[in-house]
Amino acid sequence: MSRAEERRAALAARWLASWPDALRAWGTTTRVADPVLHVRATRHPARSFAWFDGAAVRVHVDLVQVERFGLQDHAVAVLGHEIGHHVLAPGDARTRVAVAHRTRLGLIDQPDLVATVANLWQDMLINDRLERTGGASMAAVWRALRRPDGPGAPEPLMDLILRADELLWRLPAGDLTPRSGSGRADREAYALLLSRLVRAYRTDPVGGAAGFAALVRTYLGEDLASVRPVGCSDVTRVDGVPAGIATDPRLTGPVRHPALDPAVVGDLETDVAGDGTGTSQGGQPPPQAAEHGIVGSSRDGATPADLAETMRALGMAADPRTVAATLYREHAAPYLVRFPARPTARASEPLLGALEPWQPGEEIGDIDWSATVLASPVVLPGVTTRRRVMDEDTSTQHADEPVHLDLFLDSSGSMPDPTRALAPVVLAGAVLALSALRAGASVRVTIWSGPGQVASTPGFVRRPDEAMMALMTHYGGGTSFPLHVLRRTYLDGVDRRPTGPVHVAVVSDAGVSTMFPRQGEDVGIAARALEAAGGGGSAVLNVSSVRVAPDVAPFDRYVVSSADDLVPFAADFARRWWGRAR
Repeated sequence: MSRAEERRAALAARWLASWPDALRAWGTTTRVADPVLHVRATRHPARSFAWFDGAAVRVHVDLVQVERFGLQDHAVAVLGHEIGHHVLAPGDARTRVAVAHRTRLGLIDQPDLVATVANLWQDMLINDRLERTGGASMAAVWRALRRPDGPGAPEPLMDLILRADELLWRLPAGDLTPRSGSGRADREAYALLLSRLVRAYRTDPVGGAAGFAALVRTYLGEDLASVRPVGCSDVTRVDGVPAGIATDPRLTGPVRHPALDPAVVGDLETDVAGDGTGTSQGGQPPPQAAEHGIVGSSRDGATPADLAETMRALGMAADPRTVAATLYREHAAPYLVRFPARPTARASEPLLGALEPWQPGEEIGDIDWSATVLASPVVLPGVTTRRRVMDEDTSTQHADEPVHLDLFLDSSGSMPDPTRALAPVVLAGAVLALSALRAGASVRVTIWSGPGQVASTPGFVRRPDEAMMALMTHYGGGTSFPLHVLRRTYLDGVDRRPTGPVHVAVVSDAGVSTMFPRQGEDVGIAARALEAAGGGGSAVLNVSSVRVAPDVAPFDRYVVSSADDLVPFAADFARRWWGRAR
């Protein structure tokens, strides 16, 4: 071990001794495994001297960089900051994606900056909490980084952040920022807004993320390219959509510039000296805020395309169909219904009956040797030999056999692409598929559009992932229902079908009329196939009125054209089929 490594090993021991103090900065009950302190140069994924690994729930510190920046005496502040990424912001993968999503909306057209800006916002919340109540001086860390051999003068965004920190922590101007300032006349107004934003959303990283991004967008303008990538936040890859993000209420609501956010500027005209957010000096909202304004609002949360874009901005795997399937599955969960089942007689079971004499000429395997020996230790065929009589269970109990589902989803140009926006009619199809699978049934999903545009799951499947991925397929072509699939499965017996009744469900719009041709060899196929399937049928239609498709008489018809229709759809389906299954 070199002398430098020995020195850093001693430094690591000092920092490890400070770990309990760093934990106490977040409360007496905070528990995290000991940090990983690197005494040799390491290729850290966060491009920082410290970072947090959410997968292992461990803090990492590169002591080579700590020595380079002169931070040897700031163990509690550095370690406490990284613990903050576990405790406060983001805390978990779901919040991490939610913060990034709101940040992307605020930046509007800068997806490459999402990860960096989101991390800077979370850093501000953590640093302010530590400085105010954590007993760790983040201001001292910033002063150390301003040394002549430190990282150098801050770029415009960091200059703004440090000036906001001075206002937050009641420090004189120039304590953390260069005393000459940035030379921008509007820096003070933006710094005041930023300081108030931090306090307004001090425990809500998602709620303030869009406002912070909007402020950054208007402040930097053409200087956005000057933002340097940072990444001390959680470096763990999230290769799937976090559970609960699809219906997370924090993703909804407008994107407000802080200058237009009542939570931030409700009393901006008042002198706020002494409350920790600065004074009213320079407190006029910057004119660029009006240009940014209030943008976007979604009652239903992120669309599949939006969330996929956010995942890509974080450098994560984001196949649009996989993301969309996850969102539809979460949105469908509250509407799952009890899928129909048919009562069937329970299979008879053999029961042990009485003992009878066994006679020569009968099957020798029928002899019950235990009973024979108990009758007499001397075995005399036809005299002492015994056999057991088997009876049948005569119980009249019945078991419910689930009705299987054959789901046909219209994927023509008149139907929405489920991977771009949440389509209520496709969501209704997901409700049927997931309800059937939950009941123990098997499901086949067939996507259809024009002639020759047909895709199906590999037969009837029992895995939700297979069914949901199939539902996310979209052709966008013409409209021609694949009657040949019904014929092959239920009339010709070519395609394999499950034993028992099958419910045929069609998700479509006015194109459902192609199921019922007026002439030709396909006339009547749909009605005859439905009868052969034996489990009834449903037509889930995205139409203004069921009268658009009068030919769908053999099917129970449901109109689903908005998210508000899903509750009555699920209730009506349950009402029709629960009684029918009993």
